Amino acid sequence: MKRTHWLVLFLLLGSFSRATDQQRIDSLLAVSRTIPVAPAQVRALNRISVIYAGRRSRSAKDSSMFYSQQAIALARRIGDEEGLAEALYDLGKYYVGVAGSPAKATENLLESLELYTQLNDRSGISMCHMQLGLVSYILKYYEDAVKNLDLSLKAEDNPTATYLMALSYTELDSFSLAKAYFSRAITDYTGRANAERLAECHLYLGRLYLRTGALDSALYYMKMAMESRALVGDPRDMVRPYAFVSEVYLRSNDLDRAIHFAERSYELETGQQDKNQDMISLIQATKTLSEAYALKGRYEKAYFFLDLYNKASDRDARGSIKQKVADMLSMFDFEQRMNLQQVRQEKDREIAQAQIAKERILRNAFLVGTVLLLLLLIGLYKRYRFKRRSNQTLVELNEEVTREKERSDHLLLNILPEDVAEELKMNGEAAARSIEHVTVLFTDFKGFIAVSEQLGPRELVHALNECFSAFDGIMEKWGIEKIKTIGDAYMAAGGLPLPDEGHARKVIHAAFEMRDFVEAEKARKIAAGAPYFEIRIGMHTGPVVAGIVGVKKFQYDIWGDTVNTASRMESSGEVGKVNISGSTYALVKDDPEFNFTPRGMIEAKGKGEMEMYFVERAPDRG
Repeated sequence: MKRTHWLVLFLLLGSFSRATDQQRIDSLLAVSRTIPVAPAQVRALNRISVIYAGRRSRSAKDSSMFYSQQAIALARRIGDEEGLAEALYDLGKYYVGVAGSPAKATENLLESLELYTQLNDRSGISMCHMQLGLVSYILKYYEDAVKNLDLSLKAEDNPTATYLMALSYTELDSFSLAKAYFSRAITDYTGRANAERLAECHLYLGRLYLRTGALDSALYYMKMAMESRALVGDPRDMVRPYAFVSEVYLRSNDLDRAIHFAERSYELETGQQDKNQDMISLIQATKTLSEAYALKGRYEKAYFFLDLYNKASDRDARGSIKQKVADMLSMFDFEQRMNLQQVRQEKDREIAQAQIAKERILRNAFLVGTVLLLLLLIGLYKRYRFKRRSNQTLVELNEEVTREKERSDHLLLNILPEDVAEELKMNGEAAARSIEHVTVLFTDFKGFIAVSEQLGPRELVHALNECFSAFDGIMEKWGIEKIKTIGDAYMAAGGLPLPDEGHARKVIHAAFEMRDFVEAEKARKIAAGAPYFEIRIGMHTGPVVAGIVGVKKFQYDIWGDTVNTASRMESSGEVGKVNISGSTYALVKDDPEFNFTPRGMIEAKGKGEMEMYFVERAPDRG
């Protein structure tokens, strides 16, 4: 490249700090069109891609990918290895931080790493290993993260790699190593005047001390993080520090400060306009508020925040089904690529060793034939061992992929009915269905608020979990689909997603077993002098619409007037009784397994007078 053309490009890049993004893009496009030397064009196109990647719009992402692919294609065509390595690295970094695709990130970073290794570019090698370490950390492969980050630091010192190493050792419970790397990262960021990263280090170092029980040290570092974040001036930056420091004050039994900071975090998080909530902060803040208010004896507020904590935890645990499936597939692909890369590296080493052995044989051709034969046998034996190890590695990899697929299938079936899950896996969506005959069951605990005031948050959640876990087992036994829990209410339906002529009968039997379980628990807890639940059960038969709605946070649900009527059957019932509507009665009235007590026309809220019946087992049925 002519010296003047390089000078134009460097001066142009150096002026970016004084120009807007669009001015930078326009200037780089001018460079790519006017400078006839191809390597400069590769760098200009790649720089345009990086600028677009920094934006969050859909069109900007498309533009980033377009210019990145142009830069890579041009670099391959002209044999510009340095430009190709840089473009592949930036594309891999884009897939890590913007697109969220670990598998594609790994593919591009490994190719970039191979090029930087051939070029003996230690800075490039360090950057690639750091990004690979970040991918491993995101996928929770913390030991692999440590290996890549260690290679990054050996190639070139980098405070970001040091900080990620500290986080990885924290997750591995290697607290002494984590503290050492945090200290090193803090020193580096202080020297570079990077206030934002420094605050992050202080915050998570405080979190580490909290995990080890050193509350004074935890509070000290979290306060340092809060002071640094406060200087930025954006209240949203305080959401996580407030949430984390509230836990320290709770553990220190300083309930007023714990409540103050948790409420500030909760208000800032729930008051934002966009929907990208910080679930870590939301879960921690509501958990702290629930426990702190319970310890202060303010049980109504404790229950309010306990309900929010359960909902946030459940939402975070379930997540988007599509995203979970995509993440699992990315993890499969990531593991496969990393393992195959390891096999390839071993093969390259074997080839190199074989070449060295060959040269040694040529240099030492005067040695006795027996020595040559021995070396040949050793080489063949090593090759045989290598092939056997490679085949074993591939077998183990295939077995791991199979296990992970089974895990993903189990996750889907734990959330969705089997045929709905299969439709979602095949098509990426599941159509809503209208089902004419479904028996919907609702349960509720009488006096739940009064019982909750006698129990701590943990005991309350444990008691609910005992009941709902037993109910889940009963639903599975009778082939009934659990729909959801709402506070202390439990909702299920028979006759879906596939038609079942005996759905009403099965739901009634399941209701008997649910009632019997609660009655047995009541007797046990009365004997122990402990608070107990009493249950009301109601059901109604009719048409519903069943399916999944929305594009995020999928959940299988049912809708229709049948659902509302079933809820009224429960609220119009009595403790320890199974209350059914006239439509359900019409399906099972001739069944010899049941006895019915007509209740006449009962006023149901929002429905007017409705025909209702209590149902019991027939005496000869036990």
